[in-house]
Amino acid sequence: MTWRILLFIPAIAIGIGAFWLINNAGPEPTTQSVAEQRIPVRTLEVAPAKVPVSVTGYGRVEPLRTWEGISQVDGRIIAVSPSVAVGSPVRQGELIVEVDPRDYEIARDRALANLAIAETQLAELNAQEENTGEQLVLERQIEAVIQADVDRRQALVQSGTTAIASLEQAQRDLITQQRRVLDLENALALYPVQRESAEATLASRRVDVEEAERNLANTRIIAPFDGRILEESASEGVYIRPGDQLVTLAGIEAIEVVAEVQPAAMAEALELLIPNTADIMARFSPFETDAAMRALDAAGVSATVVLSQEVEHRYDAQIVRLDGSVDTSTGTLGIVVEVRGAGLPDPATRRPPLTNGAFVAVEFGGLTPSAQARVPRSAVVETEDGAYVYVVDADTRLQRQAVTVAGRSAGDLVISSGLNPGDQLIVAPPEPAVLGTLLAPVSLSDSLAERSDASAAQ
Repeated sequence: MTWRILLFIPAIAIGIGAFWLINNAGPEPTTQSVAEQRIPVRTLEVAPAKVPVSVTGYGRVEPLRTWEGISQVDGRIIAVSPSVAVGSPVRQGELIVEVDPRDYEIARDRALANLAIAETQLAELNAQEENTGEQLVLERQIEAVIQADVDRRQALVQSGTTAIASLEQAQRDLITQQRRVLDLENALALYPVQRESAEATLASRRVDVEEAERNLANTRIIAPFDGRILEESASEGVYIRPGDQLVTLAGIEAIEVVAEVQPAAMAEALELLIPNTADIMARFSPFETDAAMRALDAAGVSATVVLSQEVEHRYDAQIVRLDGSVDTSTGTLGIVVEVRGAGLPDPATRRPPLTNGAFVAVEFGGLTPSAQARVPRSAVVETEDGAYVYVVDADTRLQRQAVTVAGRSAGDLVISSGLNPGDQLIVAPPEPAVLGTLLAPVSLSDSLAERSDASAAQ
């Protein structure tokens, strides 16, 4: 038994040595805490305002009105204005082409002579009618005297104081006089018919004079308004005939552009400009153009024509009507705008004229009726269940907020609800976007201000 107790002595010694080492090795080292890292993100401060909404269409400049100088007479051209050259401006009332007028002057003089003859014939007829009337009055008086003489002689014959031969002579004189009165009455009755014929002849002669004067006037082709020559084919000495086209003139007081826009883009814009309006694009049919114009007016949509050359030139325009059709190849809708006073250079603004055929852009724009938030497309996550954005909360941590997307404007999204003024919107959420992540926000507005200050310092 004694030797078995000795076996425990080494184990006890080892335990005592370990205890001594533990108690004499110094204090236990403390565990060092690791600091939480911040994730840098770009942010924008939400500032709701009335959002500008715009849609751009494209088209070519066309004159509001054109005029074709077509010959209405035949003859030889004796003069052509020096302004008759393609692209040259022409003033209203300026003589463009003149045809030899001599033949038409002769025709006018002949027509005037025939008119004078017809007027003389009518005056002569009126005088004859007046004379016949006066003669009839006189002959009727003579008839009355003869009738009285016949009555007297008849009484004498009955009393036996005169011969019957004198009564018969008086009766023969009465019959002769009655024939004269009847002839005058018949002649007087024909004068109204003769007058109608003479008046018709006079009217015909007046028409001949008018026609001759018009033909004479048509030998001079005159510009009806200020314009620019588009086409010309008149040369001095050339013989022309009625129907020959000599010149085409485009008005410069106003131009129009048929701007082709995508119906979907216009619908999105109108949904922002006219909230709670159903079937907006139904107004854009060929049969509802008035309703469509009322919709644009109600939305306060304005139009600006943009001509891009070395620099961009802008012209205020007015929406006048819809084209009334959709292009079958592009699916675009035509909206017609008008620009007045753009056909000539403007020295004050140094703008070039909008010439026929120039390719231009037309910007249609307006403001939303209420203040809304406009945010970059990258800041919004859209799913089947809705849309949401990431924001920086009061503890500078990542949080998510549901939002309502009202529409799109110039590539950005318009948020009608879900964001409050002053919210720090994260433009590009981190990946992965773990809610509660500590953030290091970098404001885009501050970055832009620093760039501006640096540029100013340089």
